Amino acid sequence: MNILHLKYATEIAKTKSISKAAENLFMGQPNLSRAIKELEEHIGITIFKRTSKGISVTDDGEEFLRYARRIIAQVEQVEDIYINGKRKVQQFSLSVPRAAYICEAFADFSMECT
Repeated sequence: MNILHLKYATEIAKTKSISKAAENLFMGQPNLSRAIKELEEHIGITIFKRTSKGISVTDDGEEFLRYARRIIAQVEQVEDIYINGKRKVQQFSLSVPRAAYICEAFADFSMECT
């Protein structure tokens, strides 16, 4: 099981269609069906109940999808922080007219902060 399997399952649940999910994921429907079948075999539960009217999520599937959504959200947060450079770094800027008293006050302030 990998993060892609989790994304596949959540997309199917969102669209309620393997065909539509495959289209949204830019992949073939047979490949997506195979990936979900492998995922279900790997974790030992049936996530989706397949019927002639479409698919529905099983009770076990609902529980699995809650975990999958949390994991995906956490992975996206880590990517935002470390890969996309959105670390929360505080920056400080100061713009003042050049005057000796301001420079001295700022120097005193910065010494107090360290």
